[in-house]
Amino acid sequence: MLWQKSWWETRWGLLSCMVWLPLLSSHQGYVWSYWFKMGLLGMWPMYAVAQGATFGSASCPWMAGGHGAAGLFTLSLPVSRRRVLLTHAALVGAEMVLVALAPSLLFTIVSHLTGGDVPFGATVIYALLLSLGGMVFASFSILLTAVLNNQWKVLVIGIAVVFALFFPIRLAEEFPWWHVYHVMSGETYFRYGRIPWLGLFASLGASALMTLVAARIYERRDY
Repeated sequence: MLWQKSWWETRWGLLSCMVWLPLLSSHQGYVWSYWFKMGLLGMWPMYAVAQGATFGSASCPWMAGGHGAAGLFTLSLPVSRRRVLLTHAALVGAEMVLVALAPSLLFTIVSHLTGGDVPFGATVIYALLLSLGGMVFASFSILLTAVLNNQWKVLVIGIAVVFALFFPIRLAEEFPWWHVYHVMSGETYFRYGRIPWLGLFASLGASALMTLVAARIYERRDY
């Protein structure tokens, strides 16, 4: 009875290793595991938090420490606060996509030059899932900047949230389907060839909502 109970409790971990270890041993699996899941995923949320806090501060020159020539110039532009914020948010999104794509595509080039099997299309999908799914962290920072009016507090809180979401750390097994890191890692696409549309749309929806709330707060804030 004890042996049977132990088998039922551990069988899925054993079967997962038997199925996925050969896949991870491939060139494509190596690049995905060490670059996208453990490499970029480990630092990307912090990068997104920093980008959101920086651009959020630039959108709100009247916040503490945001005054000066650049702030006065922003305030003098014939554009609304909403447009300034949304322009900066769009720029953050574009930069994050480019920063994720540029180095990642080098793996595809090097792979083909050395006889590897890292496809171009898969690399693009991994980079887009990482960057677009990770926009939720940048939008969270923009919203915190609007609420707290302090860039350093935003960085501390944002990085604390990033580390809290990492635990428990999952190096071999999947993140839960509802977890933002599940979307960002591209694990569903790597393992099953399916794009996690539901999680991706949920992340983009949350990002858009937080950005719009931040814009509304900016519009109502006094100079």
